[in-house]
Amino acid sequence: MIKISSKISILTAVLSAVVLLGAGCISFSGSTASGTGMYRSADKGDAWTEINAFPTAQGVQKLDKLLVYKIFTDPSDPEAMYLGTRGQGLYFSYNSGESWQFNASLGNKFIYGLAVDPKDKCTLYATDGTHIYKTTDCLRSWQLMYTEERVSERLVSLGVDFGDSKIIYAAERGGDILASNDSGKSWRAIKRFGFRLQQLSVDPKQGGRIYVAAYRDGLFRSDNYGDTWTDLSSNLFAFNDNKIYYQLYLNQAQKDSLFWISKYGIVRSDDSGVTWTDLKLLTPPGSVNIYSFAINPRNQKEMYYTGTILGSNNEHVRSTFYRSIDGGVNWVTKKLPTDTVPVVLLAHPQKDGTLLMGFTSLENTDDFGDAKSSSLF
Repeated sequence: MIKISSKISILTAVLSAVVLLGAGCISFSGSTASGTGMYRSADKGDAWTEINAFPTAQGVQKLDKLLVYKIFTDPSDPEAMYLGTRGQGLYFSYNSGESWQFNASLGNKFIYGLAVDPKDKCTLYATDGTHIYKTTDCLRSWQLMYTEERVSERLVSLGVDFGDSKIIYAAERGGDILASNDSGKSWRAIKRFGFRLQQLSVDPKQGGRIYVAAYRDGLFRSDNYGDTWTDLSSNLFAFNDNKIYYQLYLNQAQKDSLFWISKYGIVRSDDSGVTWTDLKLLTPPGSVNIYSFAINPRNQKEMYYTGTILGSNNEHVRSTFYRSIDGGVNWVTKKLPTDTVPVVLLAHPQKDGTLLMGFTSLENTDDFGDAKSSSLF
């Protein structure tokens, strides 16, 4: 096992300056900026502030050049969040995303996946596509737990089982599902799907339940720690363009509830993926790319999504923010704070009306972001 240790050093004086100066945010309600990075809204998307408080030993820096990939949350601490970037390393926040710090231990890596132990918030697993790392001291040091030797493979997603947190799952791009029963010390292949996978999600309300989303081959569920699998694609593909997958969204506030976001639009299941109904969006089916979606955990009728139109080389043409307060019956539109691509949307589980949104650039990548060894989702 290789030990990678690097202490996170944040000077007290710098942190004090952040407190005294504030987050240094810029409000966007009518104007539009051109940067990427993270933005925050306290009023359900009516207005946005740029999050640019990034304390370092050299002073407070901005996040406006970050190419956001995903936000990962801590199931036991709603204030803790982790930001995976496209080749710019890992950032973390312990104040609900108001300010962020850089985790120097992982350097400028592409963070494809991260999972927090639901029973121990200081134990996390992260992958840069080739390796799986583990920390047990809240990011201060990392251990290398697994290396994928095949150059054509990529680890794309991680999960910790909510029933037994010693069980760790990893999905590989080529179709393999790996599992560890001893907190990452040893691994085995529990399933070889044989086609491209993109996302693995563990059910927070039922131990042993895993969902796996494929790039163009549908959705699969296991209820027994990956021993057997159920293909959920038949009813899912009753909707045109539903194979063109963007995101699987597990509803943290309601058992057995999940959403499949695709080129078609958004479809919902309340029986763990057996049957599906489509949300009646303001945008017609297939007309926009929906890269971000969220539900207010405190009010299930409050829903949000973004619709994006890209050019021939994936240059950003325009994006719009959509909000419903009646379960998707009616929608209002709002302008976004930047003219880059929105790929992450998070509704805070405790702070009603607080949203976080992350932006990136997709120019010169294919429809799934795969040029230059990158990925959209």
